[in-house]
Amino acid sequence: MFNTPIMKAHVLSLLLVAVGFSLVACDKANLLDELPPVTRIVSESLYAETAAERAAQLSNVQYHLQIQLDRESPNFKGIVTINFDYLANAINPFLTIDFKRGSIDYLQINGRDARYSYDRWFISIPAEQLHSGRQSITIAYSHPYATDGSGLHRFVDPENSEVYLFTDFQPYDANGLFPHFDQPDIKATYSLRVTAPHDWQIISSTRETAIAEKGKEKVWDFPQSALFSSYIFSLHAGNYVVWEDQYQDIPLRLFARQSLSQYVQPQEWFEPTKQSFEFFNHYFDIPYPFKKYDQVIVPDFNAGAMENVGAVTFNERYLSRGDKSSRDKMRLANVIAHELAHMWFGNLVTMRWWNGLWLNESFATYMANLALSNFNDYPNTWNVFYSGTKQWAYRSDDSVNTHPIELEVLSTAEALANFDGITYGKGASVLKQLPYFLGEENFRLGVRNYLKKYAYKNTDLEDFINELAKAANRDMAQWTEDWLYTAGLNSIKVAYDCVDDQISEFVIHQTAPEAFPTLREQRVQIGLYQLLDGRLHLTSATPIYYAGAKTDIDQLKGKACPDLVYPNEADWGYVKVDLDQKSLHTVFNYINTIDNSTLRLMLWQTLVDSVNDANLSAQTYVNFALQNISEEPDYNVARKIASGLEKSLAYLSTATRLGIKDYTPLYQAIENLYLGLLENAQTESDLQKFWFNSYVAIAKTEQHLALLKTILSEEKVFDGLVIDQDKRWAILATLNRYQYSDYQALLVAEQKRDKSDAGVKKAILAEVLRPQPGNKQKWFDVVINNPQQLKLSTLRYIMYGLFPAEQKALQLPYKSTILATIPQLNSGSDLGLLRAFVDYLLPSQCTVASERELSGLVEQYQAMKPQVLKGVKARHQEVQRCLEVMALISV
Repeated sequence: MFNTPIMKAHVLSLLLVAVGFSLVACDKANLLDELPPVTRIVSESLYAETAAERAAQLSNVQYHLQIQLDRESPNFKGIVTINFDYLANAINPFLTIDFKRGSIDYLQINGRDARYSYDRWFISIPAEQLHSGRQSITIAYSHPYATDGSGLHRFVDPENSEVYLFTDFQPYDANGLFPHFDQPDIKATYSLRVTAPHDWQIISSTRETAIAEKGKEKVWDFPQSALFSSYIFSLHAGNYVVWEDQYQDIPLRLFARQSLSQYVQPQEWFEPTKQSFEFFNHYFDIPYPFKKYDQVIVPDFNAGAMENVGAVTFNERYLSRGDKSSRDKMRLANVIAHELAHMWFGNLVTMRWWNGLWLNESFATYMANLALSNFNDYPNTWNVFYSGTKQWAYRSDDSVNTHPIELEVLSTAEALANFDGITYGKGASVLKQLPYFLGEENFRLGVRNYLKKYAYKNTDLEDFINELAKAANRDMAQWTEDWLYTAGLNSIKVAYDCVDDQISEFVIHQTAPEAFPTLREQRVQIGLYQLLDGRLHLTSATPIYYAGAKTDIDQLKGKACPDLVYPNEADWGYVKVDLDQKSLHTVFNYINTIDNSTLRLMLWQTLVDSVNDANLSAQTYVNFALQNISEEPDYNVARKIASGLEKSLAYLSTATRLGIKDYTPLYQAIENLYLGLLENAQTESDLQKFWFNSYVAIAKTEQHLALLKTILSEEKVFDGLVIDQDKRWAILATLNRYQYSDYQALLVAEQKRDKSDAGVKKAILAEVLRPQPGNKQKWFDVVINNPQQLKLSTLRYIMYGLFPAEQKALQLPYKSTILATIPQLNSGSDLGLLRAFVDYLLPSQCTVASERELSGLVEQYQAMKPQVLKGVKARHQEVQRCLEVMALISV
């Protein structure tokens, strides 16, 4: 659970306070001049108890929307008619309708002007104006466009002044588009009419049935949709370029901004989309339920993508202004499959409340990887899953902010804070276990039965688990309790004896962290390796179940005594592996002789974990990596080695700055290594692209900064490697960060060369990175005061670049202001800005004094929003771990 005060629903009900209202347009006759208090917390969030009470009163909801859009206005206008069945009761004196920070022109109930009140978060209607049965409420309203990527976001392209709009609603921002009941268990149908400039495309959950001319505008009509939750409704608009394709009878479209259209490769999108349709239609045994499928690439997007019904939005980072690597193409295919999987799991069948967010996201994450592993185009899918998604899960589960996969969520603000490695990574990793645990066909049958039984409905976790249990004919109660309702990451280590070169005893020891002592059961494979002719070979892979603190494995008795044991062969289990001493010795001597890239990947990860856990010195890891990385042929393994190198190098650089020991020569050795790997990489290969990016990120000494400048001027070239615009900006960021040569003139020239939105943001980042006190003051003032009213996406670039590791001393003059600003932001409603501010700007250093300060802040901020408390706790733990690593370095 979160280390925040968690209140049970019945306790919360006692704490609900009477609140008054800030009335808008108070001269209008239909407004209430005096209202008795209403028992709903006035907040930017919706609370679970309020949602449950409202859901009990409402059913059969239909929304009829009319929206007016234009190019210039900061606001849009709309009229919504809500038809619904209402169950009157004596408990709720008001019906509340969610609507954040807009204004109301009029409100009618069943065709008559009605009394209501409105604060900036919801409309309240006295229940005495309603009766049990069919009701109709019409609300005319206006609302400002969003600038933080939520609600209906407005973007003006700096290259051509085109205006683009898109929506992003999860978990509680749909009420920024129109007043309604914004919670997942009040499913509804939607019809839509949009009036907009004549050259705009309008995209929503259904395909338009009519487009009519109206002067310089067009009127788009969209028919009534299927039944689904409002957070997956959508409205996107603008002069988008469109590409079209088809999967069977499903029309497919792809949209992007005019200025980015030259970089769109439609088949990179349509091909994995069609492959995913084929896989999911078969796997779920339910045809795609929503008739059409659009994918819209949008700017300023806060996440990777969003599964709006029939109109998925994608972050523009999935476009490249140069050649994509195979990994980038795979990443795009993965997110395409993830969002399409949601059409069944999440959209057709939906969680009742946000405690079910994990199942929604974890299932789509698992299914996307399962789909890609069945495509011929994406080898090593599960290696990528292991090194990315699963490590995110392990890091999150091994952190102070870990929590159960299934947990109580009191409000939408808490839900927003749960988009993390547990919700996505651990949940997906645990689901990945189940086909091994239950049997693949049993798991698939359970999923199919669940989707068919609960189509167009809302569910709880129990509904899903029951279908799996029935399909496998197995009691899932203990598994559910251990894996879903308790937090923490277990470790396993083997112990064995050999007699006459044969295993005589073999035991798995399982441990758990003191704070989360649950010992779990799971099925894994024990891999035994022997050294033959100077190479390590897998001699057996034995599936076993283990549980409790100690499990005797009789199946291995009599097998040849191994040189290396890996107790999670092929990564069936979710567990941290602690190698026995003989295996660890073998790894340090023979890791490059292992033919299995998956095992090499996992062994390198074990070494990286040992550095983070202060069980292996960072210098030892760096030296070992330097000896072995050049011989590693596999792209995913090389990336893993490099990520460990860069983490270890960050620790050694910290030790250098703290005066513990000067590791400058070792840093320079890695700069030289990366340059050599770049120069020797195969032409046009993924490794060539990877080593270029890694080299640019690490270069900081005179020799290498000078080389970067020659690459920028094209005096230095690498056969097969195109220095595209994004690579140029990476070089400029490094040159400005270290103020090398004529960095200012180079930046000005690049700004003239690239006037795109990405160019504007990356130019800002390059300037922000300069280690000049006056420069820091300028950009810090922008963050604090935002005089230019910059969008959140731009502010993130600024905050990210203000105080990198080697510039922490430049942060000291702003420390008190930062700490004073956090409570101010916490009292506001901009949760995105709050989280980014804490994550990027919270002062910290790898010192005992900083650790003590952060420990005090953890206590001081206990009552703050989870975006603050989780960020501060994570930073405190990061400093604690850094101190442990420093202690090992200084030995």
